[in-house]
Amino acid sequence: MTLQAIAIILGALAAAGGLMGVFRPDLIKKFAELFPRSVAPAWIFTALCCVLGAKEALGMNMGFLDAYKKYIYVISPAVFIASVVYMKELLAPRALGGFLCLIAVPILHIARWHESPLRLVVVVAVYLWIIYGIVLLMSPWYFRKINKPFMENEALFKATAFGKTAFGIALLLLGLFVY
Repeated sequence: MTLQAIAIILGALAAAGGLMGVFRPDLIKKFAELFPRSVAPAWIFTALCCVLGAKEALGMNMGFLDAYKKYIYVISPAVFIASVVYMKELLAPRALGGFLCLIAVPILHIARWHESPLRLVVVVAVYLWIIYGIVLLMSPWYFRKINKPFMENEALFKATAFGKTAFGIALLLLGLFVY
């Protein structure tokens, strides 16, 4: 994948999410209210984390442990099963935090080698979501705490939705004309 494709995908997702907030704020607010205790998103994000974690583990140099990499194909599904069966605090925000941290790795690897100085727009956005992901991993209740001011203040919610839409369009334009 190229930085161009990544910027277009991220831009389209951000613009769509922002427009959803502009035109259907009730859906966004309902989603933000139900998400923290939702089981299906927690399982989906956990599965994605296991796949991304296995992919990264298979790609890294582990020295004398390289001989054991073949077991990652068994360990990764076992970690998923153990997570959904035994982890009482497997909350959707915690799984989302892990996903945000893991998905950032390949994006930063791709952005690092791009020659345009505007690649830093994607890099800064990714590092911001890494910080958010770490916060959610360590303290999943911050999902509600961080989103509460936006859900209670209509003007702030609309301004954020317009800002997200504008950022998404900017990423789309960077993807189409710069990267």
